Amino acid sequence: MSNIIIAGGGFAGLWAAMAAAATRHRANADTINITLVSKVPDLCIRPRLYEGARPEMLVPLQPLLETIGVTFVRAEISAVSTETVQTREAGTLGHDRLILAMGSHVAVPPVPGAKDHGFTVDGYTETARLDTHLAKLDLSGSDNAQVVVVGAGFSGLEIATSLRDRLGPNARLYLIDHADVAGQSLGPNLTDTINQALDRANITFLGGEAVASVTADQLTLRSGKVIDTQTSIFATGSRPSPLIGGIGTQAGDGRLQTDATLRIPAHPTIFAAGDVAVASTDSQHMTLMSCQHAMPMGLVAGQNAVRDLLGKDMLRYAQPDYVTCLSLGKSDAVFTKGWDRSIVLTGQDGAQLKSQINEMWIYPPSPDLGRDAIFDTVLPTRGVTPLAR
Repeated sequence: MSNIIIAGGGFAGLWAAMAAAATRHRANADTINITLVSKVPDLCIRPRLYEGARPEMLVPLQPLLETIGVTFVRAEISAVSTETVQTREAGTLGHDRLILAMGSHVAVPPVPGAKDHGFTVDGYTETARLDTHLAKLDLSGSDNAQVVVVGAGFSGLEIATSLRDRLGPNARLYLIDHADVAGQSLGPNLTDTINQALDRANITFLGGEAVASVTADQLTLRSGKVIDTQTSIFATGSRPSPLIGGIGTQAGDGRLQTDATLRIPAHPTIFAAGDVAVASTDSQHMTLMSCQHAMPMGLVAGQNAVRDLLGKDMLRYAQPDYVTCLSLGKSDAVFTKGWDRSIVLTGQDGAQLKSQINEMWIYPPSPDLGRDAIFDTVLPTRGVTPLAR
């Protein structure tokens, strides 16, 4: 018997599990065991958490994995190596092939008070904590109703504009970033659209700023400006799981560099996918930390782990098509195509597409479909899926 261990139950890990199980089934390779290890029992639909924590954003892993014949081990991973995965609850798990898919976390800046008094929407529990806090705010116009979002990238913009819908007109909202332009990392094509959305939502943008300290009722900027607030929300970028340290060559942002098959070059029995990995999407661009890349990376890594055990040629990962859909409030979103982010849809049309993406497209197939239908959903039998070429 051969063992494939998938470390992590997020988008990359779950899609890797489905792809590996489908590949094993179609090859009649019953001697391959597939195990997914995760410390939580659900797939959290993290791209939706800017809306607040809702039960439908948690998808139980066990029913789907059981349907496709993948063993689920609920345990916290403490270490990984070329031969084993160490867990706190289930001991040591040996593997013949390992897929690293432990995801990422919000990189809260190391300034005094940020971790103790700040909030994130990094996971379901953290988001629920913020929801509880927001529900207690006095929205009558006092300083308690001042809310600060730190980070004006993709996540920060979605959080800030969503908060206006959730808190109503009385809350005073600030958006802070070290860049001079809100959404600067998203490119110049979106600048006007973002600025207009911030104006409509009456969100004060403070550019060229950085946080110096946070207390229970104040946020101080390096410029010396003090904002009286009980609500400092950090959307300051992501860092991959620290468990990947020492496994292979890491890029500047800490992600593992992979080859075209998503294998770690220094360790040919280990693959990586999702936010812990960086790979070429085409001849000019690299993957980003997003479910848009995590899901197809998982599909390729899952197939290749099985194909490698069977001695078959492995698939090359490529994903030349790139899109974004940025929510700018309940009735507004901007949909772009291409790495230059050419605008295709805005306003209500964009918002409707964003709802489809959030509520349908990024969810895994239901266990009620049955094994074969699930396999055909994630890996159609009509030739090789475009995501795995």
